Amino acid sequence: FCSSAVFDQTASISWQSLETTMLSIPQGLVSLLVVVAAILLTGTSASCPGYSDVANMSNPAVAKFELSKFVGTWYEVYSHNLPYLTSGCHCTRYDVALQGEDWGTHFMCKKGNSAGKMTELHSDNKHASDPRYPGMLTESWKLPVGHTPATAYWVLDVGADATGDYQKSLVYSCTSILGAKQEWIYLFSRSTSLSTTDVAEWMEYMKQKGIDTSDVKQVPQDADCWSSEELLV
Repeated sequence: FCSSAVFDQTASISWQSLETTMLSIPQGLVSLLVVVAAILLTGTSASCPGYSDVANMSNPAVAKFELSKFVGTWYEVYSHNLPYLTSGCHCTRYDVALQGEDWGTHFMCKKGNSAGKMTELHSDNKHASDPRYPGMLTESWKLPVGHTPATAYWVLDVGADATGDYQKSLVYSCTSILGAKQEWIYLFSRSTSLSTTDVAEWMEYMKQKGIDTSDVKQVPQDADCWSSEELLV
């Protein structure tokens, strides 16, 4: 759940219009908007990198990224995700689907433990606009009326199996609001875990690229997260 989907470009929205919007949206999305203040208070003073500066373009699966292979369920194994809204999340997953010429995600997590209250959100997203960088995606989270501004959802690296299907992915987003920079990091897997080697390699890769990984935490993926038949992958 990239906070960039909410906060980039929000400086252009008046507080009056934001307040009006908040009155008409569910508590979960109100919580998401409240985090704006935290972003401004905790962000560092720096600019965001360019996609080519941080993406692993030496990986053919990134240089020739195929969105059709990104479709399906991804489990969030490690992340620096949105504070408050995702605090205490267990079992976090994203179901990715093509939507005509575009794509969308359905976000789900359970608060506190695998039996906790479900949090769900949906995004309607876009392909990369620059054919040189097919993994340079954007996302836009659905509101009761309209969507949040489209912002970065960058696939920095993917790991494929022998058939070329994507089995792990590293996703990054960066926002800069009023000079305050925040980075959002997601280590995804088709299963509920990643090897320690995979995690260590990606963490080192990001550090070499100047990405701050200090707030990346493991997301609890309990054994009984998704027990009902319709939610099994």
